[in-house]
Amino acid sequence: MSHSSDRRESRFFTGDDNELARIKSKESLQKFQRHNRTRKHFSRFTYFLIFGLLSAVFVIICLAVFFRVKEIEIVGTSRYSKEDILAVTDIEEGLSLYEISNSDLDGLRGRLAYIEQARIVRKLPHTLVIKVTEDEPRYVCELYGEYFVLSDELRVLERVFDMSTLEDEGLIRLLLPEVNSAMVGYKVEFAAEVSARYVSAYIDALESSPLFRSTTAFDLRDRFNLALVAKDIYLVDLGNGDELNTKLTAVAGMLESEVFSDGVPATIDANDPAQCPVIKNPNLIIEFDKR
Repeated sequence: MSHSSDRRESRFFTGDDNELARIKSKESLQKFQRHNRTRKHFSRFTYFLIFGLLSAVFVIICLAVFFRVKEIEIVGTSRYSKEDILAVTDIEEGLSLYEISNSDLDGLRGRLAYIEQARIVRKLPHTLVIKVTEDEPRYVCELYGEYFVLSDELRVLERVFDMSTLEDEGLIRLLLPEVNSAMVGYKVEFAAEVSARYVSAYIDALESSPLFRSTTAFDLRDRFNLALVAKDIYLVDLGNGDELNTKLTAVAGMLESEVFSDGVPATIDANDPAQCPVIKNPNLIIEFDKR
């Protein structure tokens, strides 16, 4: 085989045998040099890989051994104590600071409903801080003879049986369309998807309007027949949700005028925000239509 190869090469090579041998030796040297460079690159990569792995192991051991939790701080909550929060987590002193993560706080919102979110902050060398953001109670609604305190997102924060315990909370009373479920820690679930959409949209409109701070009750049972109570003595008929922002702004402006300075109860028809006729009645009973 080698003889036939030599014969093929000699057909195209015009030099003598010594010169042909030198060329073959040069090619062999180049192949050796390329192979040697490849081995060097591979060895260098292997060295860095091993060094990186050993460094990572060293850091992990240091974090586990030297940065142990000796103090736990809770900030941002006035409703729950440190003991309340730690009782529903697996966080405790003695653990590594880096053994604890935000995922260890996932269960807080379901167990302690007023907590909107919580996150971990590490203060080296030994302090773990749990920063809590609380939901503000904004609304209250009656469902099946019980009262449910709700956030602005209609998440159930609390369930009570006596409305008088909430009188000083300044909560807006909501009348809602049919509800499937209302569980503490979770959003109210409506029987119809369309109800969830329009309730959310109309509550957003109220919260962004100047009438929001004066509103004491909001009837959302029928999206084509909305109504609210302002300052406990003004019953406002809003009709459907068309131009709701304009209607709310118009009523808020009216209530600032001297016409209402006498504090006499009144009904306000805001179906047409350009008109808004008012009927005052000192004997008016402020209540929504029974449905």
